[in-house]
Amino acid sequence: MNFETKYLIRWGIPGWMLIFWIGAYFALTEADYISAHLKFSDLGKLIGIFISLSIFGVVVGYIIHHLYFVANWIFNKNRIFDNAINLVENFPEPDNWKDNNKNDYFYFEVLWHENLLNINEDKRNYIVERYRYLLSTIHALGTVFVSHFLAFLFTVIATLYKCGCFSYPPMVIAMLIAQLVILFIAVSSFRYYSANLNYFQGSFLDKMLKNEI
Repeated sequence: MNFETKYLIRWGIPGWMLIFWIGAYFALTEADYISAHLKFSDLGKLIGIFISLSIFGVVVGYIIHHLYFVANWIFNKNRIFDNAINLVENFPEPDNWKDNNKNDYFYFEVLWHENLLNINEDKRNYIVERYRYLLSTIHALGTVFVSHFLAFLFTVIATLYKCGCFSYPPMVIAMLIAQLVILFIAVSSFRYYSANLNYFQGSFLDKMLKNEI
């Protein structure tokens, strides 16, 4: 898979999921109107709309991708990388350690990559590929969470605007439950892979600093 295809899919998935939920909402709440006005002759137009939404979904997904990073950096004050550092015996802390969370993380990343360069290529390739897999999985789950959180907000706000109350139709309630289930799965998986990455980084950095690899 080349670079363009890989990133188009990565950015497209959260956008397509958000568009799917918005489309499903209108399909459920406006079913009578759609069935009354939709004709077989409009099939060509629907295909054109589907193609346009597929392209638009990549743009939306790209925005969601960056919303995830902004939220993760600005609103998340937890030093989750400390879980990895705690596994490193005699971690070389700089003089300004814990003065700035972002700078501390950048220092940790530089130290991690510097030590990767000091091991032989075969071992480094394995570690890098595993690290890349865990990191990309974490970011993918983060964007899935943001996408479904936005879908959940849209469903709640759109129904309140449409009905003016909390008396949601059964199908909309089922949609909200499905979105909440996916949100729960995304958060749980995000935490699992984050813990996995921290343990992986911390354990290998400890071994690299001790020249045990």
